[in-house]
Amino acid sequence: MPMKPQDSCSSSTMTLRCSANYVVIVKSASYGVAQIAGSCAYTPGDCVADAMNAITCTTDAVSCVVFAIRKKLPQCSDKFNDYLHVEFDCVPLSMDDPAKEYNVCQNGTDITSDYGIIKSPGYPTQFQTTTAECFRSIQVPSNKTIRLWLTDLYIGSTLGNCVNDHVYVVDSIQTYRHCSRVRYSYPYLCSSTIIIQYFVKSQFSIYRGMRMYYDIIDRPANDNCPNSNGTITTVRPTPDTTTTINQITTTVTPTYVLLGIASPTLSFQLCKGQSSTIQCPVNYGVVTTTNIFGVTQSGLCEDHDATKHCVATTAPTFVCRQSCTYFYPGNRIIPSCGNKIATYQYVDYQCIPTKTELISPNTSCPLDGSKVPIQINRRGRFQSLNYPNLKRMNCTYRLKTDQGNIMNIYGLDVSLNGFINDCKQNKITFIEDGESEGSDFCEQRSYSLLYSSCSNELDFRYIVNNEAAFLSSGVELYIESQARPSDWTCGKPVVTSPQTTIRTTPFTTPTAGVLVNESVMYARDEVESNICFGRSSSYSCPLGYTFMIIGAFYGVK
Repeated sequence: MPMKPQDSCSSSTMTLRCSANYVVIVKSASYGVAQIAGSCAYTPGDCVADAMNAITCTTDAVSCVVFAIRKKLPQCSDKFNDYLHVEFDCVPLSMDDPAKEYNVCQNGTDITSDYGIIKSPGYPTQFQTTTAECFRSIQVPSNKTIRLWLTDLYIGSTLGNCVNDHVYVVDSIQTYRHCSRVRYSYPYLCSSTIIIQYFVKSQFSIYRGMRMYYDIIDRPANDNCPNSNGTITTVRPTPDTTTTINQITTTVTPTYVLLGIASPTLSFQLCKGQSSTIQCPVNYGVVTTTNIFGVTQSGLCEDHDATKHCVATTAPTFVCRQSCTYFYPGNRIIPSCGNKIATYQYVDYQCIPTKTELISPNTSCPLDGSKVPIQINRRGRFQSLNYPNLKRMNCTYRLKTDQGNIMNIYGLDVSLNGFINDCKQNKITFIEDGESEGSDFCEQRSYSLLYSSCSNELDFRYIVNNEAAFLSSGVELYIESQARPSDWTCGKPVVTSPQTTIRTTPFTTPTAGVLVNESVMYARDEVESNICFGRSSSYSCPLGYTFMIIGAFYGVK
């Protein structure tokens, strides 16, 4: 059922096609910046970025038309993509034998057949809620492995929290959670027993429920499932809660948490049979910036090098919130690398704050169409007016930070268009100075890095023409300012002073200006300073004040 990967030049369309009674399920999609001028197909060494949000194959049609938009990629030095690369499967819609179609709520009865379809009660036209959690197990022989597709899910709740409605798939390594509206190709399930849990509390006339297809095939010779016979237990769903930290507990707090900013880019590499758990602090979320499978010439698990290895960028395995676990069993086939098996999986990620102070104005757009200024001193959280409800608007905000800095803009929730990535009626757009064309977004419901600016100023346009878009909340962004990297290739270069010679003689500490004593005492605004090697700084407080050092750290450019 895996089909030949498809490539399309930017600003053109491709058609993903299956035979009758099959449906298109996209496994991965990537934007690519080609090293070879004029190329519209992936070659090793290309800069690639995840493009799953550009895919809108949400019906049971035998074909799906995908438009390869021209998009500026912050992961590729803000260059525009040359092509879109898509890998997909064709999966059965129904069974000729009714005995091969199973009810997920028939608790206590294991499924042992080689293939079949699992549905929720009343799917698709007689949608029903459940009074309790449904459980159904699939038994997999020890010499076999299972492939599973979520070919249709349309239930309530929003991606990320899944508080009232959910589908869990549980194996001996990890748990996959989905809700709302999605179609998904599970990457790998490592267990002799797979548990599927289904629970829906929300009722709405257009909901359909759930449909899955599975098949059990011979276990590949290179398969490495370390716990295939492990005991599998069901997941007890718990709503998102705010964690209270015991005051007497002493822990080592990362510097970025003390500063209240995003972490540096962190990474890990998994060879065959290895796993890694990402755990961000409280009130932080996981942003997976890169998810790469690599094929080495030697066939050995070497350190990741995109210039030497054939690599394929895919969407993250699942939606992470505060934590998640990655496991690479060592059997991922990469069609763009001659159908070879990936030697390793490489992941870049950050932990970003999700509960910072708001910087967005709580006012309507100016009637004269003028831009609304927003100053980014260090960081801040933007919420669209009336969030989490849509309101008809057409505003342009002027984001500005300190000279010599850029802004990284992360999506906490971009839900504007009812899960449809056709950004015509509702969207946000980031436009650099001197450009008439910007980068559009309308659906990004998992934490992600949306955009990195070229300079310290940027136009941010927010447009809502259809305020009745289904299950759409608006926009919530986390924006952070940082010093412009020396190798930043877009925008105007920052004017810098000549390099300072390191002193070899004692220096004189400068004296701060005299501060007037104050009759009304209150905490002063936070002061931040960068001190180059070999330099010093001196500060004075008014009479009756004292210093409180919030944080300090060394930095390497």
